[in-house]
Amino acid sequence: MVRRRGIYEVNVIGKPLVCLFCEETRFRHREVYVKLTNHEPGVQKKKLTLQSFSCITCAHEMKFEERELNGVSTIEYVQVGD
Repeated sequence: MVRRRGIYEVNVIGKPLVCLFCEETRFRHREVYVKLTNHEPGVQKKKLTLQSFSCITCAHEMKFEERELNGVSTIEYVQVGD
């Protein structure tokens, strides 16, 4: 897990991310690495990287997998504070 310092405003697929509980638009950010285990013999484990955003007001956490569509990332974040 990697935590980035600072507070961010986030766009997911071109729309602003808003906390579902308190409607805050600023989040703390970290990357979460998950190993996916497949119980079939001979199949390798896969690694999934999630972008995790935690609301600075109520600490509600949302996770998204970052992908590229037509060369553009589905998640954009801009640092707005420390």
